Amino acid sequence: MMQAPKILPETPGLVQAISASFDVLSDVLRVVRLTGAVFFRGDLSAPWAFEPMHKEQLARMLLPGAKRLVLFHVVAQGGCWIELSDGPADRLSIGDIVMLPYGDAHTMLSDRRQQPVSAAELMRHARWNAGFPTVAYGGGGACTRLICGFVHCDELLFNPLLKALPPLLHVRAGTTHDHSLLAATTDSLIDEIDAGHAGRACVLARLAELLFIEVLRRHMAALPPEAVGWFGALNDRLVGRALQLLHADPGHSWTVDLLAREIGTSRSVLAARFKRRLGQSPMQYLACWRLQIAAQLLRDGDASLTAIAAQVGYESEAAFNRAFKRYAGEPPATWRANAALSVKT
Repeated sequence: MMQAPKILPETPGLVQAISASFDVLSDVLRVVRLTGAVFFRGDLSAPWAFEPMHKEQLARMLLPGAKRLVLFHVVAQGGCWIELSDGPADRLSIGDIVMLPYGDAHTMLSDRRQQPVSAAELMRHARWNAGFPTVAYGGGGACTRLICGFVHCDELLFNPLLKALPPLLHVRAGTTHDHSLLAATTDSLIDEIDAGHAGRACVLARLAELLFIEVLRRHMAALPPEAVGWFGALNDRLVGRALQLLHADPGHSWTVDLLAREIGTSRSVLAARFKRRLGQSPMQYLACWRLQIAAQLLRDGDASLTAIAAQVGYESEAAFNRAFKRYAGEPPATWRANAALSVKT
């Protein structure tokens, strides 16, 4: 069963020492859990164009029970365009990676004048090798090889990870050092598909998850100093420090005054900076994160409601019940039963 990190509140020096190096991004990734997969390789000869399935249809087919999939495409050979239904087209070159955090409708194409076919039509041309599909399709011209996959993050109740991201994340090969972890992950992904070794599906799943994390880290590192949203907040000296403290010990009886004292700033400055970056107060954020942790504990373990309430910072089970119902729309016991039922079905 997951145990939330616990720092002894009566030892402020320990609070400072541990929380100063606390990795907030890893904490969120641990709680929301990643599930990745590569679902096909496309060997596409120009001219060609296809529309991936709608995100809800893809989720039902690839990961039943998932509410949202983050889609990605890796250009292993050649080049193409990606065109969002409500946005400009973007040119992709060999080695480029694109991710769609919200699974927005889009078209992959060699020629922007080409009429796209559906993903269902594309899959009719698939060849299966040890359970993995390779799609050969197109007009016989220049070849583009695409690796297409997804990553799923458990949303549960509150997942700050996918908030305020752009609809398209594009990492260009020219910005990836040959010896970087991202370049190595991309190369390994391509090699693993081509090799077809035993355990390929498991290896591809882990590589897809690593690819997602590396793209997020690059997005965070490239943000301008005043960027709003969760990743921008992590980059902010004061707000990022407050998030470290809250995530390092979410069950502690935090107040904005206490956070400000720990950080070495005033209450008003911290409250204003937090609101500007995240659109909510520190205590609102903490309440949401506590319920996210509680939802994971409810779903993945068998701890009592009283124990979970205490672990995430509520003084009583009754107070926890009220907060959880207000946010999730149903009491925690009902939510747990429904979550268990959805897993079985």
